[in-house]
Amino acid sequence: MKLFTIRKRPVITLIAGASLLALASCQSVKSPQFSASHDNFPTGVAPFDEYQAQVKQWIEAERYFVGENPAEEIAMNMPYECGISNSDTGVLLVHGLGDSPYFFHDVANALCQNGVRVRTILLPGHGTKPGDMLRVSYQQWQDETDFQLASFEKEVNTLYAGGFSTGANLVTVNAFDNDAIAGLLLFSPAYKARFFVSKLTPYVDSLFVWPNIEKEDNPSRYNSTAMPGFAAYQESVNALQARFKEQQLDVPVLMVVAEKDSVVDTHTVATQFHSKFTSSRKCLLWQGEQMPMLEGQAAVETSNLVLQAMQLPDKSISAASHMSVLFSESNPLYGTASDFRICDNGQSSEKEQRCIAGEEVWYGPWGYTDENHVYARLTYNPYFDELIENVLALTQEEKANHYCL
Repeated sequence: MKLFTIRKRPVITLIAGASLLALASCQSVKSPQFSASHDNFPTGVAPFDEYQAQVKQWIEAERYFVGENPAEEIAMNMPYECGISNSDTGVLLVHGLGDSPYFFHDVANALCQNGVRVRTILLPGHGTKPGDMLRVSYQQWQDETDFQLASFEKEVNTLYAGGFSTGANLVTVNAFDNDAIAGLLLFSPAYKARFFVSKLTPYVDSLFVWPNIEKEDNPSRYNSTAMPGFAAYQESVNALQARFKEQQLDVPVLMVVAEKDSVVDTHTVATQFHSKFTSSRKCLLWQGEQMPMLEGQAAVETSNLVLQAMQLPDKSISAASHMSVLFSESNPLYGTASDFRICDNGQSSEKEQRCIAGEEVWYGPWGYTDENHVYARLTYNPYFDELIENVLALTQEEKANHYCL
């Protein structure tokens, strides 16, 4: 059996290991995949079919293909929509740093099968090659998110906004000033990085351009990310936290958080779920073993929280990961039947090689390890059906009684 591996480390590993001397040094990356495209990514384009056409033309011209099926790679990275005949309820979904619309493959399909219209977008700098992250900015991503939400609002009666990781930051910022947003769907929201060093990224992005350079072998996302991408993420955090200091959000929200997320400060996320979202229609799906503890509080109110245990020995799972919340067990790339395996998971080189060689593994987030097992990244959500039930309960009035159960 052929095993594919991705070398992807969280922000702390990519940045903290570099000394100040290294940050000031010059780097040169000669491969064309690490150079920015000459033309500009299409932004602010409507209607949606014209936007799709321009993005497809861009990807076809600029993508550095990593596999033997270019058509499949283009499809994975394309913005798309389903449930087009429905104009009642719409959900716009925004992906995370280095990712693609494919990250919503399972969520979108499930919602469209249940009468919800879903639209996904591709953030500038994504879908082609890591070099196109050299010219991105937070404001560019926020402007495109705002534009696409405003465009979709004109086509549906009720609009929900959803996002994964950085995308969750972008749609939350939009919701502060957009009364048209009926609710938020937030998957592993990256409201604060787990590591302080991420705050430095906006100030060193021109000094240390490539904190990690890895083999590109994942058709659905980049393995290498330029520092301007990390800086744009951190600026999305700064923008969001500035708004939270000023006001709360009275908008319904469904939030899904992996307790052992290696990227996100989940304590801060849980605290802000509790204190910054004031709607009675809010729910936190907490994937872990212990209730989140809050400053000055015993825990999040149990009526607003569903605890989903992730120590599942029958599935060889120890904990949820940042990315696993989005995918079903049947996902073609990330599900249980796929031979795709992420072995670079913060463990020893010896265990990583055993994982690559095809040894039986357990699954968890980056950095999770123990003495008895070899680990790979967990890439699917064993509670995916429950996730969809809650999304539908938030977005469809006839199912509202099933929310947060």
